[in-house]
Formats: sequence, C-alpha cells, structure tokens
Amino acid sequence: MTTAMLEDSRSALGSHPVPKGLRSSLASLSWPYLLMLPTMALLVTFTLYPLVQGLFMAFFKRGVVVVPQVPSTVPQYVGLENFVGLLSNADFQNSLLKTVLFVVVAVPLNIIVSLALALLLSPQTKLFAVVRTIVFFPSMISLLIIGVAWRWLFGLNNGLVNYLLSLVGIAPVPWLEQDTMAQVAVVIAWVWAQAGFNMMIFIAGLTAISIDYYEAASIDGTSKWRQFTHITLPLLKPTLAVVLVLSSIEAFKVYELVVSLTGGGPGKATVYLIQTIYDTAFQKPMQAGVAAAQSMVLFIILLLLTIFQLRVSRGEK
Repeated sequence: MTTAMLEDSRSALGSHPVPKGLRSSLASLSWPYLLMLPTMALLVTFTLYPLVQGLFMAFFKRGVVVVPQVPSTVPQYVGLENFVGLLSNADFQNSLLKTVLFVVVAVPLNIIVSLALALLLSPQTKLFAVVRTIVFFPSMISLLIIGVAWRWLFGLNNGLVNYLLSLVGIAPVPWLEQDTMAQVAVVIAWVWAQAGFNMMIFIAGLTAISIDYYEAASIDGTSKWRQFTHITLPLLKPTLAVVLVLSSIEAFKVYELVVSLTGGGPGKATVYLIQTIYDTAFQKPMQAGVAAAQSMVLFIILLLLTIFQLRVSRGEK
C-alpha cells in the first residue's frame, strides 16, 4: 500500500511541470551570471591566482624559475624570514620612503591640476569638448612612450623645456642629471599623464551638482570663491575620495614612466618600490620570495587605501 501511495505521489508531481513563466524568470536571473563568467575567469586567472601564488611564495626562499632536477632551485620554507628581513633591507626601505614621498607630492598636485582643468573645461560646448579631448589624450598613451617623450623634452642641451627657458634668460636646468631635479621631472611627467583622466572624473562630479545651489548663492550675492569653498568642494567630497585613492594607487605603482624617463637614475635617486621589487626578483639569485614579501607590503598599503575610500564614500552617503 505504501508503494502504491509513493507511485501515486510521483505521478501526481510529474503531471504538474514547472510553469513556462517561472522557467523564463529563472533563465533571466541566471543569464547575467553567465555573461559574467568570461570576466570572472580572467579575474581568477590573472588577478586572484597570482595574488595567492605571490602570498605563498613570500614564505619561501626561492628563485623565479624552479627546476626540480636542480636542487639549488627547489624552494625552501623560511616562514616569516622574508618579511623580517625587510626591516633591515636598506634598498627596500629607501625605495619605499621615496615612493611615499612621491605619492605625498604628486597626488595632491595631480588633484589640484585635475580639478582646475575640470572647472575650466566643464562648460558643455563644442569648443570645450575638443579641448577636453586633447587634455584627456595623454591618459590613453603608454607610460613608456610618455617617459621617452619627456626624456627628450627634459634634455639638458637640446631639450625643448630648456630651450623655452633660455628664451626668458634662464640657464639650462639639469632635469635628469641631478637627484632632486630628476624627482621633480618624474612628478611633472606623471601629473601630465594622469591629469586628463582625473579631470573627466571631476567633470562628472561637477555635473551631478544641481545648478540651483549656485543660483541661490548668486542671488544672495555670494562670491565665486565662497561658492567654490562652500558648495563645490563639500559636494565633491565623494569624487575627491575616489580620485585620491585612484591617484594614490597609480602613484604607488609608478614604474614604466620612471624606467623610460630616468632609468632609476641618476644613481638610484628615482628607484621606486615597483622597480625595487622587479630588481629583487629578476636580478638577484634566489630572491623571488623576498620580492613577493615586498609585493605583499605594497598590497597591504593599497588595501588600506581602498578601505579608506570605501569608508569615506559610505560616510558621505
């Protein structure tokens, strides 16, 4: 009797198929996830897997290439030794300090220039649209090419910058031959390369601000400067936070521009963190684990910056 009841219940369930409307709803819900699969596969392959592999390598003494048949290349587990060694690694500490100083100088300057350009070029006219496109163009060029171009511009005897300075009676400046001036040259070239992209972010933020605020302030006789400090800047705080974090991340990762502009010189004046990590991994034997530990320090710094940006954005909301 029990078997008969089970058969009857199965036949009853089988006689009521899933409605077509429900099936189409389920299909429509799963379709976006199917479209995301290629992107997720690329993310896992080229971002998450290298990140986990780098963290794993940081606990081993090893080289870039491992040959099982060669015992000297086999990774050796050393625990936290690679991280502890960074406390006495002068090259890493110097490059980290110079990178932080570069970020402290270049990022605020980049924000000021980008915001000034956005305020000047925000009017929605054809002329300003053309100028915005020209200003934005450097952000689409490879940083290697930008470095080569600015290396020519900063030439001591035949550079365009020194030629223009000579027209107003200023002696040639050793942009790439003196430590401090080389760092200044890197900042100028980097800000020039990044300003256009950040300008577009600021323009989007300015466009989102209602014009009613400015009209009410004008009726009250408020000056343009007070409108900027009491209306524009407060309402641009979320945009400023985004630009600050994105610019800081790009500044911490500066490498291609420096390599093609100064080559890290003169001496090691412009050797920043990424170049130190590269040199440690590929130019020193059995130091790939140390380079991975250095990369983890950089990852933690960038992670803290991202958390800061998210908290600021949530606070503004």
